[in-house]
Amino acid sequence: MFKKLFTKGSIKGLTAVLATVVSCSAMATPVTQWEFEVNSGFTSFAPAGVTGSNQNAFLNGLGNPMAASLLSWGTSTGSGQSSLGIGAATNGNFNGSLFTGAPAVNTVEVIHNNRPITGASLGSAHLLDVIRLKRLLPGPTGSDLFTGLTFDFKFKETPNQNPCTVASPTPCNDILVVDALGAGFDPVTGSLTQNFVYEGDNYAAILHIVGMGVLSNAACADAGAAAGCYGFTTVENQENRFQVSLEIQNRIPEPASVGLVGLALVAMGMARRRKGVNS
Repeated sequence: MFKKLFTKGSIKGLTAVLATVVSCSAMATPVTQWEFEVNSGFTSFAPAGVTGSNQNAFLNGLGNPMAASLLSWGTSTGSGQSSLGIGAATNGNFNGSLFTGAPAVNTVEVIHNNRPITGASLGSAHLLDVIRLKRLLPGPTGSDLFTGLTFDFKFKETPNQNPCTVASPTPCNDILVVDALGAGFDPVTGSLTQNFVYEGDNYAAILHIVGMGVLSNAACADAGAAAGCYGFTTVENQENRFQVSLEIQNRIPEPASVGLVGLALVAMGMARRRKGVNS
């Protein structure tokens, strides 16, 4: 049966074809160092009375007339308005470089100035986050690739008196729910993953946000979100900072490709054994 299925000629042909697949796979040169740029901005927010500032010029240029990196609201009772910023000090822009497979590097900070206020408070917002990537090594420098993440926020300005929904050192912590649309959230590491393809290779861009995690069902309900939501709670009358960092990892080849390479190796092994039998 073996002789009928695998003739000397067919094994040679199969070996040649699959060896080419292995060779092509081996010739792929993954990116080892990247240049990156992050641009973030709130493209919508509610209710009326919330104001946006510190516009991100890049997102404005993409057709987002409102791409504020800082939202402010409320009437101060002595320590200023409350605000929520995403890299607002640099208008939502941050750039740098990183290595594939290396630890994450810091990018922007999420900062919520939680102040005692009266009047209108933030209820919801939509954030656009665009990451530009470019190969630095191996040279020459590669082309630009843009990958985006979008976030929906629900915010609850809590009364500053007990009882509190969230255990709070100063009554009461505010609640910020984050829904990263289309990105997988890992509650163990507090990270979001966006898969992408660059120059034929598979990668994952992973955003880590310190302090973000799964909220209690009571906190989710208080903010108008479903049970199992994730986000932050922030201490009253304090500047609450949450560092965002970025890493890029190689992704494992698709199972079909792995199987094809394995088949090539099997075919080459068959060819060698048959050659030994016939010699």
